[in-house]
Amino acid sequence: MEFEEDRTGTWHAYGKRMSENSQSQANINSFSDLRKLAFRNPFPVTENSQNTDYLTKRFPKVAASINTDNWALHLEIGTMTLATREAILKQDWSTLSAHFAFIDSVLEAADTELHEAIGVSYLVNLFYGETAFDYAKARTLMPRRLAAALEIMERHYEELRK
Repeated sequence: MEFEEDRTGTWHAYGKRMSENSQSQANINSFSDLRKLAFRNPFPVTENSQNTDYLTKRFPKVAASINTDNWALHLEIGTMTLATREAILKQDWSTLSAHFAFIDSVLEAADTELHEAIGVSYLVNLFYGETAFDYAKARTLMPRRLAAALEIMERHYEELRK
């Protein structure tokens, strides 16, 4: 499988769409100007961790666990990963389904940076190489596109191992 540079399985599974600001988003190499990035990004990320405010409305326990010093996108997505992992381990399928629906909705309009963060820091960190029964059950609860994105990424990582 050939992967286009800077594209993840989430980008491929969600229709290869980018927002109106795709050219400027593609040129963002760092998060030094997080306020501008936040306006282009449906998953708010700022130095003040507005992501916490966004998550508080939907998942207060997840938001409460975010350290406001950890403003980097991958770290914030990682926090969601930990909460999702906890839901899997507790077999809390309704919370798990809500997490998946949330991630699915965010990916609908996500830019390349966010696709990468969710693909790597959420999907791969959560599922890659995991064979436990509860994780297999969790996969069956994923929205179709999210499951397709995970499958694309897993195939890509398997090819890299060869």
